[in-house]
Amino acid sequence: MKRSDILKRIGITPPPASRIRLIVNTDAKNEADDQFAIMHHLLTPMFDVCGIIATHFEQKTGHTGTSMEASYREIEKVLTLAEIEDVPFFRGCVSPLRSPGDTPESEGTAFLISQARQPGKLYIAVQGAMTNVAAAINAAPDIAANLVILWNGGGPYPKGRPEFNVMQDPDAVRTVLASNAEIWQTDQSVYCTLEVTLAELKSRVGSCGKIGRYLVEQLEAENQIEYNPNFLLRSGENWVLGDNTTAAVLLMNRLRGNWHVDHAPIIKEDLTYQANPNGKLIRVYDSIDVRMTLEDLYAKLSLAYVR
Repeated sequence: MKRSDILKRIGITPPPASRIRLIVNTDAKNEADDQFAIMHHLLTPMFDVCGIIATHFEQKTGHTGTSMEASYREIEKVLTLAEIEDVPFFRGCVSPLRSPGDTPESEGTAFLISQARQPGKLYIAVQGAMTNVAAAINAAPDIAANLVILWNGGGPYPKGRPEFNVMQDPDAVRTVLASNAEIWQTDQSVYCTLEVTLAELKSRVGSCGKIGRYLVEQLEAENQIEYNPNFLLRSGENWVLGDNTTAAVLLMNRLRGNWHVDHAPIIKEDLTYQANPNGKLIRVYDSIDVRMTLEDLYAKLSLAYVR
């Protein structure tokens, strides 16, 4: 089935001028929230989802060389369960950059470069390692000015901390921060507010067809595996749908005053921030509308898959 057929069930026709060309870059098999974010982007009619690129999470797996392929297979599974056959998806880089200027090749980076060279801005929803984006910019520096990077990652300001997405490839983050690409950052203090309970997901998502059932079941299974009482992000009955921030920042209106402009920090060796008055200006979100973001996701899943 075509994505457009699924979107017809939602019954929303945004003004043509509001449409946004977008690529989702995701470590889809890392945990259990990327799958929700993938679906949120796919079910948003305003987004022209050009494609989805799998990214690695090698620091977590101990550099096995298998994490990108696991992400790729998970993207394939989500699209199958969502009954969407016409959104292309690609393998990205299998490991972090070897140096800030590294140019590893992959079908995902080649696709990103080709899309970035088309007219108009291209938005990249970065949910995980920044490797694919940095590799594309290193290989084709001319594309940077056409990109808007929706960066879900980085520690809280002003000091930062070793945050998961940065840890996967610090050199890639440094490369993108030094490029001409526009950056909208939702750091850890912001994305951790997209908190849900398992009961909430069972009630609101579990009845939304095969994809809804899978979204809930895979998250419940991951909760059993990942729970650690010393990990402050988890209570045992909650989860953070943090990757959905890359949809949220595009859905919210621009008069909220919930972001500020700051100089891109230097990412130090310990992955904390060093202030950089000479760094380029980036957009840093101070908050997102959690209610609107989650209700939008639930409503779209229900409209598309509750028959």
